[in-house]
Amino acid sequence: MGERSIVHLNVIGFKAAVAVAKDKSLKGRPLVIAGASRGRALALDCSPEAIKEGITPGMALAVAQRRVKDLSILSPDIPAYETMNMELERIASLYAPIWENDRAGNLYLDITGTTRIFGPPADCSSRIQREILDHVEIRPAMAAASNKLVSKVATRTIRPVGLIHIQNGTEAEFMCHQDIRILPGMGPGLLRTAEITDMREIGEVAALSPMEALALFGRQGPLLRSMAQGIDESKVEERKGERLIIQQADFNEDVIEETAIRGAIEALAENVGLSMRRDKLGATTISLVVIYSDGMKAEGRERLKRPCVLDMDIAAIAGKIFSRAAVRRIRIRSLGLCLAGLTPLGYEPDLFEPETETANRKLQEAIDKIQNRYGLEKISRGLVLAASLKSPSMPILSLGVLPKAKLQKTEETAASMPPKALQGG
Repeated sequence: MGERSIVHLNVIGFKAAVAVAKDKSLKGRPLVIAGASRGRALALDCSPEAIKEGITPGMALAVAQRRVKDLSILSPDIPAYETMNMELERIASLYAPIWENDRAGNLYLDITGTTRIFGPPADCSSRIQREILDHVEIRPAMAAASNKLVSKVATRTIRPVGLIHIQNGTEAEFMCHQDIRILPGMGPGLLRTAEITDMREIGEVAALSPMEALALFGRQGPLLRSMAQGIDESKVEERKGERLIIQQADFNEDVIEETAIRGAIEALAENVGLSMRRDKLGATTISLVVIYSDGMKAEGRERLKRPCVLDMDIAAIAGKIFSRAAVRRIRIRSLGLCLAGLTPLGYEPDLFEPETETANRKLQEAIDKIQNRYGLEKISRGLVLAASLKSPSMPILSLGVLPKAKLQKTEETAASMPPKALQGG
């Protein structure tokens, strides 16, 4: 098969880049994606223009707003991130037999053995980069090398954009004079140790003996020494995609009324449930994310012993998650509902199925038939309607959507996405 060729694809400021790709009017403007950590509203991601103004990810949002008066502040758009990740995977699959998606705009592509088809690694990387720019209007930093570690370090040397190829056999030479801060694994504690010993370049770690590395950096020392020499035998892990069904309701006006919130949960359940049942699937994991008006998040999930199929059951479980997770008495900006652990279903009559379950299932089948034929808005649950009646200024939108809530839907194949991937940051 020949020498290994691994490409690291890195979209710097992924969330901000997706926002600009989705809304061209944001191009060239300083913007941040707002979120929260430990009770503080933070800038989770920034556009290049915001970074030029001195704003960095992790900065307090209040400080960022004082620094840039016309700063655009956006909420996390989870479905848009997943859609972009899916598109990046699609493009990667055109060139790489195996790829690994670490989410948030980070992919490793194993293009070993593709030289005859797509040319040398540098040419192949350039083609991938152009394809991404043409189709999603995002320009990533890309690096080709003999392993994942060196390709990752290489993208850190050229970011935010660019293309670099590290020739096989020159890994240690390339790593030698790079800033020690970009070596993966060098956390704050180890960096303090390196600073005390006046180590500034990766090559200084590589030059240590195994015993010196152990004495200086503890049990991680020998591994860091090996990494500093450009050695990495880890493989690009081909991850079988787990299909997820995600939908997000963004309120145009932050809400706190329980009826409106519960109605939104019901509307979300109707939408994700119909999408799921169209493919004769049931969900064994249900996750809910709540984003408050100050950017903070609350989330929870429920793993089920048997697949959940009916809208009423999805809504009931999501409602329990909400009650358990959303304990702050603060207005809510958006809700996100995710169905995972999707398994094929077959409605084989069960001799021991309770009569009420049979009736509910048949009712759901009748509702699905109407919605599939005439649209979601033609029939909806009473709580969704009650919410709109209680708030006349919040009319029901299409797709059975609740008042002032715009639903965004994503159905895709995602690479082993944990519940935290639903977070906005």
